[in-house]
Amino acid sequence: MGNSNLKHNSIEKYLITRIPAITENATVKDALSMLEKKSNIYDSVDYIYTIDKNKNLTGMFSVQELFNNPKDTPIKEFIQKAETISLNTEIEQAAHIALKHKLKQIPVTKSKKLIGVVSSREILSVINKSLRQDIFHFAGIHKSHLEFDNSLEIPMLKALKAHLSWLIIGFIGAMFMASYIRLFEDTLAKYLIIASFMPAIVYISDALGTQFQTVFVRDLAILGKSLDLKKYFSKQITLGFLIALLISLLMFFFISVVWNVPHTAYVISLAAFATLIVTTLSALFTTFLIKRFKFDPALGSGPVATIISDITSVVIYFIIVVLLI
Repeated sequence: MGNSNLKHNSIEKYLITRIPAITENATVKDALSMLEKKSNIYDSVDYIYTIDKNKNLTGMFSVQELFNNPKDTPIKEFIQKAETISLNTEIEQAAHIALKHKLKQIPVTKSKKLIGVVSSREILSVINKSLRQDIFHFAGIHKSHLEFDNSLEIPMLKALKAHLSWLIIGFIGAMFMASYIRLFEDTLAKYLIIASFMPAIVYISDALGTQFQTVFVRDLAILGKSLDLKKYFSKQITLGFLIALLISLLMFFFISVVWNVPHTAYVISLAAFATLIVTTLSALFTTFLIKRFKFDPALGSGPVATIISDITSVVIYFIIVVLLI
């Protein structure tokens, strides 16, 4: 839960101030009489808190103790130590204390004086939300997008807008790509093999880009600020280079053996190598920029990185083909 923004929630927000407190020299009878007279003014009676003459908190005990002991029993005999927190205590630390000591409430003190309690039910409710936020964080959905933490609760128009805004960018790119391909109709008609391998180039580029962006979104979510981007980019780009080299070599040998056209095989495999290198770079940098500008990389990186990969793949493919074929 270290990534949760709930750390900064104030304990004061959850403070219950109308609670039973009695002097430590009282008896069971005194405590019962107090509860009978003032029970309607208390917000909670899970525990009764004891204070000294200076109103400093000295301990606490469960109401059940009043029914387990004779009325003349001094409450000092069953008072237990009170685990306390201050108004500056982080909400997650308060929850940890409540769970560790099996407390229904945690007293809040200021200069040793009791100022209220925080119910563990309230804390656990906050922690439940924190855990859900962390789960979404690991999925790449970050703080600025936590309004989307439950797909069933999102208004349909809001969900439509969130998805469609990114897909429209992809649609515009696809239309541009279709128009660009039309410029090479004669080349495609003359060299059927060139047209045959264009979908393969685009597919492999998309697949590689998806791998890099998915892993990058995951690493950004889990590692956060501890991620050394310079070292990370260096390693991922090297990995992309090696993958591009191996895929292009396999493509060269396959085309050479099956079609027996070494020069065409060289041109297509070179185009594949170039497109895979560019796809690696675009997948990484697109995801990085989306995250840097505080958009949700889980929603944005897919459509944007995909269309950039498709466009650059087609553009590079035809440039190399036209120049070398």
